Amino acid sequence: MNYKIKLPLLLTLLYVAPQFASADSGLYAGIGAGYGTINTSTTNGFNYVDGASNKNNGNMLGSIYVGYDFSRYLGVQVDYNYIANTQYTTGTDAATGAQGSFSASQQLVDLGITGHLPFELLANSLSGISLFGKAAIGYNTVNFNGGTVRTSTGYQQNLPGTAQSMVPVIGGGVEYGISSVGIRLEYDYIGNTSVNVNNQNLMNVNNNIYLISALYHF
Repeated sequence: MNYKIKLPLLLTLLYVAPQFASADSGLYAGIGAGYGTINTSTTNGFNYVDGASNKNNGNMLGSIYVGYDFSRYLGVQVDYNYIANTQYTTGTDAATGAQGSFSASQQLVDLGITGHLPFELLANSLSGISLFGKAAIGYNTVNFNGGTVRTSTGYQQNLPGTAQSMVPVIGGGVEYGISSVGIRLEYDYIGNTSVNVNNQNLMNVNNNIYLISALYHF
């Protein structure tokens, strides 16, 4: 063995490897804004006062997140998203005078795994363009103000003030970084939250989120 050659090579690797690791991994945080939809679908024979079974609308969205990259390809992330008060018009029941219109706002906290695919695989992923995706589990809270649903037999039920549940979150987008600063364009889908009263499911709520955010790698 030629120890005179191998020792300098080993020392070089021990020095260079941490440089790449520190460039491609570590803590980051971001803040963003965009548009979020709150999509509702009635179930179990219920409909809105105007006879519709689906009501979809949206409003402005705010988001903050913190993550940690283990490498240029894999990391974990915690998100908080808030969709502002969203209005739904369903009309008034002519027979009973019941007002079906309502509003809803939503908060979501989720924890998930993120993956990056840099366009230039051998480059530092903090600079340049990369595709990213995430898969997460979240805790969703939907707050309602007003609203009535009814069956074809005339049975009516008011919407509850709050509905909460665990939900799946799947998303992805494009990230562009310059050194420690980056910008993301992102789309997320949030799975169903069941809206129940006395253990009876009235409707389900899911979401589409469109987000632009800025982030900083510490």
